[in-house]
Amino acid sequence: MAEYTDPQFWPQLKHLAATIDTLDYFQILNVAQTSPGAQIKVSYYQLARALHPDKFFHLDDESLKEAVTKIYKRVTESYMTLKDEPKRLKYLRDINGPDRASKLRFSEESEAEQKEQQKAAAKVAKTPKGEQMYNTAVVDLQNGRLDAAYKALQSATLFEPANAELKRLLAEVDKKRKGG
Repeated sequence: MAEYTDPQFWPQLKHLAATIDTLDYFQILNVAQTSPGAQIKVSYYQLARALHPDKFFHLDDESLKEAVTKIYKRVTESYMTLKDEPKRLKYLRDINGPDRASKLRFSEESEAEQKEQQKAAAKVAKTPKGEQMYNTAVVDLQNGRLDAAYKALQSATLFEPANAELKRLLAEVDKKRKGG
């Protein structure tokens, strides 16, 4: 891992701080969207050690200190979102949806929306996997992806074959898919 306190890296750090608002959390941590949690954790800890603001406190360059602090905060924010599976799933749906640019940061609004979806799912789905699939279907429906919603509801009914509400929703989405 690079020693970012070396002056040769300072322009790169300042540039990263200036452009970090255009990056999603996976790009910030330099991991793929399909990376397992362990890989995300390793990447986070490497970056956190290398870019901790305390490593830069002795420098005179205040703009560099501000840049490092901004980057460090965003690295931590990225990890806190991606390590939590429900938040990560919601974040993935958000950044891969039509409103990507406005969803690059997991906000309090995103968190409230996620909790509302979980409450609604708890009323419909009774198992954790059924709830997860139902939540996915709800987001797909909100984004107009009927085929994806149908597949997610099919998966939910596999986990909860006796759930009449899931079956009703599956039939409803199937009807919409077929133009009815």
